[in-house]
Amino acid sequence: MTIYPDFYDDFCCKADKCRHTCCAGWEIDIDESTAAKYQQLGGELGEKIRQNIVAAAGVWQFRLWEGDRCPFLCADGLCELIRTADESILCDICTNHPRFFVTVGGYELAGVGLSCEKSCELLLADTAPLSLRTETGESWPLKELLRRLDLPASDEDLGYQTGLTADDADFVLSGMAKTEPIDAAWTAQLAQLRAEPLAMGAEVPRAFDRVYQYILYRALEHVPQYGWGTVLSYAQFNADFIYLTYQLTGQLDESIRRWSEQIEYSTDNVRILLNLLA
Repeated sequence: MTIYPDFYDDFCCKADKCRHTCCAGWEIDIDESTAAKYQQLGGELGEKIRQNIVAAAGVWQFRLWEGDRCPFLCADGLCELIRTADESILCDICTNHPRFFVTVGGYELAGVGLSCEKSCELLLADTAPLSLRTETGESWPLKELLRRLDLPASDEDLGYQTGLTADDADFVLSGMAKTEPIDAAWTAQLAQLRAEPLAMGAEVPRAFDRVYQYILYRALEHVPQYGWGTVLSYAQFNADFIYLTYQLTGQLDESIRRWSEQIEYSTDNVRILLNLLA
């Protein structure tokens, strides 16, 4: 059975309206079946695609241009491949991003990653606790999913724990400093967070329980390896970091999105934090 967050069906790519394109800043792997299709594609488009893909360690990828931009990302933010053909020409990662699907305890958990600004907008459009729906149309609170996964969750476990202290903040920022930085801006902001005094006890946005719950939902795939307690700590740790960043910037959606780019979309950085908290 597949489980979806309450806002999943509302997701739609913002395309040229997006301020943070997903077509730059990442290596773009091409799945085997699409790579084979590209090798056989005729005409000018087929030739142009073959000129702009390269095999790296046995995996086909798009050659990135300056700024790590996909060669088919147009200046107006739209995709040349879709414009010239249609969405069926895309490789799997371009078709599915930012959606994810992971299997946990016999359930397929689906969602959208928070490095996408549209995903953040949808998550923050409601301040109610995160709810889930099944492929059969049932509506579940997160606690019902956890019950079915035999994970003992108290009401306290399902809420963001406020009352962050200076020592807590230092632990969170020290832990984040152990991760591999995604770019120079991340490193600079982390240094700023560690240098500036933080307003402990400042108001926590009403949506924060929901943010925490979504991070927890996304991390459930790690319970078999790291344990339930570590995954709960991981959700609190990352929500604490988002809270600290929000205090600095005043922008909750962007604080979430940048956290996701650095942590959620780096398996190495997720592993570093889970090991730190284990």
